[in-house]
Amino acid sequence: MKTRKKHLPPEFCAPLTPCNLAVKRCPVSRENASHRILIMRTGAFGDILMGTPLLAALREAYPNAHLTWLVVYSEAQAIDANPYIDEFIRWDGSYWKKMLRRGLYPLWLVHALRFQRVLRAKKYDIFVSFQPEEWPLLVKAIHPTVSIGIFDTFRQFNNDEKTSRNVAAYTHSFTEADLPLHRSDQYLLPLRVLRIPDPADKRMQMGFTTEDARMVEEFLLSRGVSDKQTLTILAPMTTWQSRCWPIERYIQLGSKLTTDTGCAIAVIGSAHPNEQEAVAKITAQISGQTVNAAGVLTFRQMSALVARASVLVSGDTGPMHVAAALGIPSISLFGPTPAEGRAPLVRNGRVLFHSVPCGPCDQKTCPNKGADHMLCMKLITVEEVAAATSEILNKPLSTA
Repeated sequence: MKTRKKHLPPEFCAPLTPCNLAVKRCPVSRENASHRILIMRTGAFGDILMGTPLLAALREAYPNAHLTWLVVYSEAQAIDANPYIDEFIRWDGSYWKKMLRRGLYPLWLVHALRFQRVLRAKKYDIFVSFQPEEWPLLVKAIHPTVSIGIFDTFRQFNNDEKTSRNVAAYTHSFTEADLPLHRSDQYLLPLRVLRIPDPADKRMQMGFTTEDARMVEEFLLSRGVSDKQTLTILAPMTTWQSRCWPIERYIQLGSKLTTDTGCAIAVIGSAHPNEQEAVAKITAQISGQTVNAAGVLTFRQMSALVARASVLVSGDTGPMHVAAALGIPSISLFGPTPAEGRAPLVRNGRVLFHSVPCGPCDQKTCPNKGADHMLCMKLITVEEVAAATSEILNKPLSTA
């Protein structure tokens, strides 16, 4: 996969047409729209997906609204084929930070004022930010009638003790005391301001294109997996080391599933060298038909691959949310993060976890040493994951 150039200016883009979801976009021009709404959740694939139920609720309440989403370039594929958005803005924070780091303040000001004029011309009347602590000047640049900030969602990870002073820049703010337990419910809080009831259906949406689906079928066929074979997907890596189930157990699980159920295994991961190495190790040691899909598929193509599967096994990571959005059964392995706040609200499958005295700690790296290191993840056995997976596959496992 080619890497993109860094330090790119903001770019306004038309959404793609998903092949797996019915499109419900604004039927009138932006100028004639009932509302012009901009939503900002720039990164984290899983968090972007957890914000998509808001789009469905807004479209239901405002059929003629024009909906725009601001997202970083690297994670735009989580939203660019959503069936409800009418436009998305690709954003690169380094584009602005680079000028400031180099002391190019006049140049930064010129570009900032130019972008401000573009935003003002869009005439957004509602601005929703799920990251109001970041890029506080955006709300002033947009100058909306209603601005809604969801604060403190990531306070614990930033070691913040108080709510950001940026709360004063918003007409409506939600802070730590207002936040529901689950992230998806936190992202639905703007509905209260707009006097829209919470949706009965809080499922996420993940769109992919016909071309994505075609590429995945060609990819699988080139590796000997036919469209009639049962496919199990393993997503062993996460961005947090503490969320990862031991690699050796994924190897044991994959070998047991291929031997006992006859399914093919696809192991997915990013292009990061550490993930590439881990996935290569897993696929090389599973005794059965296994496909290495790390770093060779885009995020949308990975989603099309998940849609082709019978079950996905993963930790608390983006593919787990993709499976839930697509209605694909998943076995979700939880340890340091609270399942009641992070596992998809609407899902098909099972969440496996074991309580430990120190958890859920919600820390990126386990502070424990010795036998207690990563204990919450180690307590999840190969046998229980295999049993849960085979139950979904509806195929028995051997007792040997």
